[in-house]
Amino acid sequence: MVFRKLFASPSSSTSGSTALPETAIVQQRLRQALWAFFAGDALSSPSHWFYGGPRQIQQQYGALLTDYTKPTEQLPGSILNKSNLLGAGRSKGGMQRRSDDDLPPTIVGHVILHGKQDYWHPSKQIHYHATLQAGENTLEASLARVLMRSIVEKKGCFDANHFRQAYMNFMMTPGSHNDTYASTCHRMFFSNLIYDKKSPEDCPDNDAHNVDTIDGLILPTLVSLAVAAHPSATAEDAAREAQQCVAVTRRSKPLQTATAAWAGLVYSIIRREKEEENLTNTVETMAKSLGLPKPKVRPTDNTMTACYLDSSLPAALDNLVTFESQKRKGDVSEVWRDLLAIANTGGENVHRASCIGAILGANSDLQPEVWSKSRLVQGLYHREALQKEIEDFIAAVTNCPAQSL
Repeated sequence: MVFRKLFASPSSSTSGSTALPETAIVQQRLRQALWAFFAGDALSSPSHWFYGGPRQIQQQYGALLTDYTKPTEQLPGSILNKSNLLGAGRSKGGMQRRSDDDLPPTIVGHVILHGKQDYWHPSKQIHYHATLQAGENTLEASLARVLMRSIVEKKGCFDANHFRQAYMNFMMTPGSHNDTYASTCHRMFFSNLIYDKKSPEDCPDNDAHNVDTIDGLILPTLVSLAVAAHPSATAEDAAREAQQCVAVTRRSKPLQTATAAWAGLVYSIIRREKEEENLTNTVETMAKSLGLPKPKVRPTDNTMTACYLDSSLPAALDNLVTFESQKRKGDVSEVWRDLLAIANTGGENVHRASCIGAILGANSDLQPEVWSKSRLVQGLYHREALQKEIEDFIAAVTNCPAQSL
C-alpha cells in the first residue's frame, strides 16, 4: 500500500501557537464548520459507495442529487450482503453466527445495530444507509455527536476514557441511532470486547484493509476543532489530542500520521488572522508535510475513490484547492454547491464530504443569519437537537478555563 510508505512518521502541518482571533469570530467559524460537517455527511449518504458515479446516481434517483434525499432501500451491486456480522471485513459465506450459548450470535444485530442484521442477509442487496431519512446522519456522524457531548461534559476538553465509555454505551444501546451500516473498525472493536473479552482499551484493531480509511478522520476533526478554540493551544496540541481520539476506536499507524497533519489544517483554518487568507496555501503545506503530490484543481466528478487513505486523502485535498479556485462570494450557497458536488461524485463520498465540510464552513464568510436560514442547516433531519449540541459544544470549547493541554 503506497500510503504506508508516504506516511511513515507523525508530523503536523503547522507548529507553535498562533494568535487566537476574537472569540465571536472563532465561535462563528466553529458553528459554520459543524453545520457543514453534518451537512456533508447527510447530503452524500444516498450515493455512498456508488462506484458507477453520476451515471449510477441518475439511474437510482432519476437525476443527480440537488437536496437532502432519503437513500433508496434496494441497491443493485451493494456488498452489504458480503459483510461480516461477526467482525472484520467480509463474511466467508452464508450468514455466519456464533453457536456459544452464553454469547450473542452476531455482533451486528445483537450487540450493535440492533435488529438490523436482516438488511445484511446474503440474499439481499440493500443500500448501506437504507434506514436513514432525508437529511439524517450516518453512524459515523452520529458518533461525532457523542464525542461533542463528551467534550461538553468534560468542560471543553477531550478525554479518551470518557469518550470510550460514551462510545460503548451509545453503540450497545438499542435505538441510539438509525443507520444500517457499521464499518469494520466498530465490528472489530465489539468482537474483541464481547467474544474475546478484551479490556476496552485493547479492543481497537486493524484488519490491514478496511481500517486505514478516511472515515477515521471524522472524530479527530471534532477534537481538532475543539483544541483549536482553546486560547493557549498549539498545533501540536491539536495533533496529539486528535491522535488520541483515533486510538479509541481503531489501531492504525497511517491514520495516526494523517490525523496529525489534518489536525494542523483544521487548527490553521480556525485560527487564521484574516478572512482572505488563502486556503490553497495551507492545503499545499499539509500535502508537502506528508510527501503527497501538490494538490491540483480538477473536476470534482473525476475525484471518485474508495475509502483507503492513499487515494481518498489526496482526492480530498484536490477537492479543497478546486473549491477554493471556484470561490467567488464565499457564502453558504457555495459551501452547499461544493458539498453537492462531492455527493454526486459517488464512491467513498460521505466521510470525505463531512471532513471537507468542516474546512469549507470555517473558511467561508461569517454570516450567522444567512447560515441559520439556509437549506444546508434547515434540511438536516435532527436540526433542533444539533442546534443545541453545537451551541453547547461551542460554549464549552471557547469558554473553558485556562489549562495545560
